[in-house]
Amino acid sequence: MTVPTGAASAALAAAFKSALLNQGEVVFMIFVLLAIAWVTCRELLLAKAKARLTFRLAASRADRVPEPTARQVVRIGFGILWIFDGLLQAQPTMPGDLPSHVIGPAAAGSPGWVLHTVGWAATAWSAHPVEAAAGAVWIQLGIGVWLLSATSTRWSRAGGLMSIGWGLVVWVFGEAFGSLFAPGATWLMGAPGAALFYSVAGLLLALPLTAWHDPRLGRWVLQVSGALMLAFAVLQAWPGRGYWQGRLHGQSVSLAAAIGAMAAGKQPTVLHRLVGNASLLVASHGFAVNLGTVIVLAATGGCLLTGRAAFARPAAIVAIAICVTDWVFVQDLGFFGGVGTDPNSMLPQALLLTAGLVAMAPVRAAVVLERGVVDHAPADAAPAGVHAEPTGTLTWRSGRPPGRAVRAIGVALGMASASTVLALWAGAMVILGAVPLAVATVQRGPAQVVSASHPHAAVAIRPAVAAPVATGAASPLVATRRSEAAAADRRAEGRLPGFR
Repeated sequence: MTVPTGAASAALAAAFKSALLNQGEVVFMIFVLLAIAWVTCRELLLAKAKARLTFRLAASRADRVPEPTARQVVRIGFGILWIFDGLLQAQPTMPGDLPSHVIGPAAAGSPGWVLHTVGWAATAWSAHPVEAAAGAVWIQLGIGVWLLSATSTRWSRAGGLMSIGWGLVVWVFGEAFGSLFAPGATWLMGAPGAALFYSVAGLLLALPLTAWHDPRLGRWVLQVSGALMLAFAVLQAWPGRGYWQGRLHGQSVSLAAAIGAMAAGKQPTVLHRLVGNASLLVASHGFAVNLGTVIVLAATGGCLLTGRAAFARPAAIVAIAICVTDWVFVQDLGFFGGVGTDPNSMLPQALLLTAGLVAMAPVRAAVVLERGVVDHAPADAAPAGVHAEPTGTLTWRSGRPPGRAVRAIGVALGMASASTVLALWAGAMVILGAVPLAVATVQRGPAQVVSASHPHAAVAIRPAVAAPVATGAASPLVATRRSEAAAADRRAEGRLPGFR
């Protein structure tokens, strides 16, 4: 596997920064133009038919059903995660290092068809690294802004569908199916893949709002989480996978080696000490640590799987605590080192557990105040205290009226809420990122910015992507941290001058 180094790496970083700045200006201009259009359409409507517009806005607010708390947890929580992932994707090392440091290690030890699938994605990325990396940034930022701003059910459901689609793309091509087909996959190190939880969250958001008023949805979420923990408890206890030994022939194996590789990456000193101590504990007491892990996963998963509130609720709280603990002491927060693309799997899984726990409580039927006044009001009536103008339709103030489609768009935009306008802006961001990314995937030529200084910068996945660790291949997060540590050693020896 060849990666851009020296001048090529610096050129990629500079081109990536320039592309993000240029596209950021476009995103800002779209926001400004959309805001101007929204304010203009609203002012024109207010000037011509203020009473009818006020009445319609009041009626639409009265008809709006409050969003359940559990759904808010999923929508806001994963909206923040998508934005955070988009910012991580904007790191300067992403265009050149993502195929070799993230995509390649994720497929280590997987079957040939997985290597072929992931290799296709890595080749497509390496052919146009700047366009692909910038597209990923805007897609993830757009989905995050969409989920945070879309308070209406229709718009948030559309955001959920986008989350499903892009999450599956990342899970298949970026995480190699969450490394599930690679040897040594473990729940502790990130299996079945963080992006899969993003897609599950999108599926939950895409459900009708009535589904969230049924406590059965919360039980189903917790039961699926319990089945997942039980399955990985069995894998963790399976003999021959190396998790029952902390050391073998004087060398750290499996879990101890994986945590040690995490501690070797660049990170704050406090976190380095915490993860390093966790690695020493596993190396010294491998059997006891693995036995405790298996018991806790099996017991917690079994209680969640029952679906009974008496068992599932305390088990969900314990599972959330386990996720947070593992996220800090084992997964090392997941995003340090310069090529981290997300905070790994524990944080999104903890969010889903929290949403399932909240959704188990029955939700009272929504009661809208003064609903009868709105329902029984005549079609042309205005709210009390407001006198409607004699005009019968919402039209433009003066001049030749535009076409029917343009007029309908103007009326719809003028009556839209601020959250709807923000959702439209987020959709524009997603399109801005998706179109260049799709074009770069179809066009398989050498990247112009790289070919000028490093004609062999394209990266291709080969069958043996990474060496296995003890009895199985390292997880993608561990392999990433190991490659970072190895690169640091080579830089210290002067083998990679100019590498940043």
